[in-house]
Amino acid sequence: MRPLALLLAALCLAPWAQASWEDQIAAAGESVAGAARLCGSPWVQIEAETDEDAALACQGFNRALRFMAEQGVAPKVPLRIVMAERFPERYQKYGVENMHGFYDTDTREVYIKSWRRFAQTPAENTPLGVAPSRELLVSYIAHEAGHHFSVQGYGAAPRLIPRAQGEYISYSLQLATMEGGLREELMRRFRERGRGGFESVSEVSLTLHDMDPQGFAVKSYLFFTAPAGAAALRDMMAAQVPDSGF
Repeated sequence: MRPLALLLAALCLAPWAQASWEDQIAAAGESVAGAARLCGSPWVQIEAETDEDAALACQGFNRALRFMAEQGVAPKVPLRIVMAERFPERYQKYGVENMHGFYDTDTREVYIKSWRRFAQTPAENTPLGVAPSRELLVSYIAHEAGHHFSVQGYGAAPRLIPRAQGEYISYSLQLATMEGGLREELMRRFRERGRGGFESVSEVSLTLHDMDPQGFAVKSYLFFTAPAGAAALRDMMAAQVPDSGF
């Protein structure tokens, strides 16, 4: 089992970004239970204790599905998303209690903290260092679902996509499909420190991801919005980018 951790994982909405969960409910005029049925896809199974968690999981999955479709990546095998109060005991040896979520490449399952659990997280302890919100949680679900698509769709399968490349794809997805206001807040904080995006694919490294996941996330998104970054993502999925190994 190789869990892909959801670590410290934002200018107008992209055409494939969904409306917020609250806006979906209002527009549909449905209950939360009705929103939980919005997945409408044979490529995902949701397991959650509340209708609200199910609705959040559906929104995150659908964001990832649309984003990856824009990159020419179609689903190949179904994904199971589990919104959990506590992660299964078999994962404890990986230190998952310190994670907000992860993707298991063997079982093709995403485990994410329930909204009730996530809402209790102090702002400084969320992966992006901002206050917990439903929008933030949905973006993390999309991030982990993105790992499923990149692992299953990688051009050199059955070999796993290089980890740094997988994180670049999932962070680009996460921030590109994030609600505009939250993304702008992350961009403002980042630029106040005088920082910018990756300038080439050679800068996408595990070293930076592990030392500064927040910086890696924003650098990935900013690079992705440039033509070279968007092309790099497609080349990664086609297994045309060598693994930097660092």
